[in-house]
Amino acid sequence: MAGDYDKAITIERALQSIVERRYLLPSIQRNFTWSHEQICALFDSIMRNYPINSFMLWEVESARVQEEFRFYSFLERYVERFHENNEHFDIKGHGTFFAVIDGQQRLTSLYIGLKGSYAYKTPRTWWPKANDPSVLPPRKLYLNLEAQLDPEQNENLLLHDFRFLTVTEVEEHRKQGAKGWFEVGKVLELAAIETADEVTDVAIEHLESMGITGNSYARKTLVRLYAAVRLEASLVAYVEHSQEIDHVLDIFIRTNKGGTPLSFSDLLMSITTAHWEDAREQVDQVVNQIRTDLGFSINRDLIMKTAVTVIDTDVRFQVKNFGDASVTRIRDDWEDIRDSIVEAFRLVSAFGLNDGSLRAKNAVIPIVYYLFHKGRAAGHGSLFESINSPIRNADDRLVIRRWLLMSLLRGVFGFAGDALLTSLRTLIRSHLDEPVFPLGEIESAYAGTNRDITFDDEFIDRLLRTQKDDPASYAILALLQPQIDINQRLHLDHLHPASAFTASALGKMDEQDPARRAFYGDRENWNSIANLHLLSESENTSKNASPLDVWMAQRDGKTLLDPMIPAGTDLSFARFPEFVAARSEYLRERLTSLVGKGSKRSIDS
Repeated sequence: MAGDYDKAITIERALQSIVERRYLLPSIQRNFTWSHEQICALFDSIMRNYPINSFMLWEVESARVQEEFRFYSFLERYVERFHENNEHFDIKGHGTFFAVIDGQQRLTSLYIGLKGSYAYKTPRTWWPKANDPSVLPPRKLYLNLEAQLDPEQNENLLLHDFRFLTVTEVEEHRKQGAKGWFEVGKVLELAAIETADEVTDVAIEHLESMGITGNSYARKTLVRLYAAVRLEASLVAYVEHSQEIDHVLDIFIRTNKGGTPLSFSDLLMSITTAHWEDAREQVDQVVNQIRTDLGFSINRDLIMKTAVTVIDTDVRFQVKNFGDASVTRIRDDWEDIRDSIVEAFRLVSAFGLNDGSLRAKNAVIPIVYYLFHKGRAAGHGSLFESINSPIRNADDRLVIRRWLLMSLLRGVFGFAGDALLTSLRTLIRSHLDEPVFPLGEIESAYAGTNRDITFDDEFIDRLLRTQKDDPASYAILALLQPQIDINQRLHLDHLHPASAFTASALGKMDEQDPARRAFYGDRENWNSIANLHLLSESENTSKNASPLDVWMAQRDGKTLLDPMIPAGTDLSFARFPEFVAARSEYLRERLTSLVGKGSKRSIDS
């Protein structure tokens, strides 16, 4: 049965359909992704009577569709990172309803703006591990009824001053004399009217309660908001009546290629959920676990790309690659795929890398592939089951760690990622019988190409100039010490303490040579790898700001981590330029032997 356009309705009527669960979201829909700025811009467009495009609804009345598909309610209280997923709605006995095929972002924005809240992270605060209202305070949408914006003075050319504000922020505005901040959702609580002429009376009555009756702009703006939300039939929907899932899925994909394109994972998920009903919950659970427990900011896209890589299908987006057979394989092997992903990120975390230093999240995918398949065919159990055991697979962990650090520092995942994932997968698959991860084979396969992970002299010199605040600094020092205990908490700090290089400290120096004084004052020298070191937590606490020669004498060779200083080097502050030269040369030779072009090394090197 062909679809047709339904009669236009008001925003209030659409919201009522959401509240009554007459409008639901099919599992093929992505999560809500709009920012609070986008929501404000949508409401500004509505106030200015701009068209906001039509919607597409799927009338769901078939019992078969209701049994095979999962449906979700709209998101009302959004919390960045911690409440972005829609809740499953049990449609048993629910009767006929409409699934939103196109327009979810706009309808959710209207619902949040008029009936819900939007919590985003307060600037200059750290991300909490769990939802913390002090960091992510709930905000409701407000409209300033006292004055409009100048479109020329804001990049979005907005005319109406919509903002998501906390209760505290609203109170602060009112203390400063700004009485006109109106909670937008309150427009639904104003008296109902029978004719448009009565709107002004309703608006004036409410403005009196706010103490801004005499403001003509406030009266006109509140009247306009009331009309836009409750009187004007501005929402037009095309309703599809077909009960054939494949037909509706095709419409969904075609429709969502316009405007903001669906991502790889969105398109894959739209197909996956037609064959695997709780796919979205399963994938989102892994995303949330890795974000919360391990601190890596990943998304659905990475999980789905990893899954199709693991099952040896084409990692590029082509709908034909993600049919029933592929989805069935992912579903049937999901528990092992999921555990391989989690254990891979747990391993990366044990290497000392964090969200900032793991700059290419795709670099974890080959590790997941290896952990999933290694040992699987032989029936010994997949490697993911034991890779993080403290007493097993030590050699494999060392080699995986070296490959990952080299790949990150060389930036090989920064371009054409699908082609690299495909070729790496082929190479790893052909060497699963080897004792450890095939680092040597990878080096040989990509030698001389733009995927070469070995380091030439020029690149090594550049690495040694890396500064402490660069996320790569940890990876460089970790690479220099293959046998470092990756399970202990390590600190990255200066050998000659930073406090010795402040302007006041340097002003007390006896050094008269201008060139040497300039060397001490140059941050590039004292803040670079040549003066950095990984220390255990206890060592760093004991060292504090001690001069290097004093601290080393106290340790008397008992440092827990090799400071990588050539024997005989003068450690006094007076000989700092010579220290930098000696240590730089030592580290250069060490890096060359470990990861330089043509270097010969063993696992223990």
